[in-house]
Amino acid sequence: MTAVPAGRRRGSDEPTVRQVTEDLVLVEVGGRKVLAAAVCPHRGGRLKYGRVDGDRLRITCPLHHTTFDLTSGARLAGAACADIRVVDVLPGELSVPEPR
Repeated sequence: MTAVPAGRRRGSDEPTVRQVTEDLVLVEVGGRKVLAAAVCPHRGGRLKYGRVDGDRLRITCPLHHTTFDLTSGARLAGAACADIRVVDVLPGELSVPEPR
């Protein structure tokens, strides 16, 4: 499992998370760039401080450990709450979509 604190980089293949707007974070892992909601819907935990599992493409909230799938946004474990918004971004295409 490749899990590192968000925002920390140990190597070029390690996942990173950075805040790109008030509402979105950019998760870079395994050559993929994924835009996701910046806060956990459970209690507003800031996902830029979450843990990313690069092997399973998941992010875990640092507050109450709710885990979300980075491909669909579905809540996989942890506190009951809504899914997060996720937009899969192709490599090299870093434009941030307008909030819906």
